Amino acid sequence: MNYTNAQDHVPEAERNIQTIKERVRVGYHCLLYKAIPQVMIKYLVLKSTRKLNLFPVKGGVSPYYSPHTIMSQEPLDYNKHLQIPFGMYVQALHKSNPSNTNLERTLDAIYLRPIHNTQGGHELMDLHTGSVITRQRVTVVPLPNTI
Repeated sequence: MNYTNAQDHVPEAERNIQTIKERVRVGYHCLLYKAIPQVMIKYLVLKSTRKLNLFPVKGGVSPYYSPHTIMSQEPLDYNKHLQIPFGMYVQALHKSNPSNTNLERTLDAIYLRPIHNTQGGHELMDLHTGSVITRQRVTVVPLPNTI
């Protein structure tokens, strides 16, 4: 490990930071929304950095396996990792208690990322509260004009 002094430049680290900044800017400008909350920006940065690890690195440890596959011992699965894009408008299953009422059974939400555990699931931003919620199942629906 080569520790640098304060104010020294490390070209490799600076290039990595620039790559992440570029991906975040592209993701930001590809979103269809006029106002983007701080929660979505945070998850956009997380998504951009995570996706860099999903594919093999040129000149890396392995020319065939990604850092994600090497570290987690789990191959990349489209249905689990990449099926729903960041920022999609979704309806999330919501179970009310008691369940025999006429309350709505789904919540309006914006998709943030999949949960990376054995059970699966999704992290979403609830449009009514602006908070991050987790749900097991979501359905992608067309974006209404009001959103």
